[in-house]
Amino acid sequence: MQSIPSTDNKYSDCYLQIRHGKQTIFTDVTETTTISQLKQILSHILRIDSDAIHLISKGEILDIDSKNLLEYGITSKEARPQDPFQLEYTLKLDDDSYENAEIIPYSSQNYPSNDEQ
Repeated sequence: MQSIPSTDNKYSDCYLQIRHGKQTIFTDVTETTTISQLKQILSHILRIDSDAIHLISKGEILDIDSKNLLEYGITSKEARPQDPFQLEYTLKLDDDSYENAEIIPYSSQNYPSNDEQ
């Protein structure tokens, strides 16, 4: 009897939610995806140079392009399809600085309570 080749991937998919202002981009990559590769994915979506993108995780700038997500502690356990891991990105300004990270909530409208209606 012939054995079936293993299709197990040692590194699982990480499901990411990458936010900037009101924009949200969903993607999935492996844990071994480098920051540089992730910036390339974003640059193709946004149609901008990948060098103009800074990625941020929980307030920390992911500034070493050769590091992968796993090295930054982003694993498939934290980045599941039903609960994607949130990253933020900022863009380079004309003076070579980067804009401040600002995430606008999905809904900022205040609804009246039952007492106010």
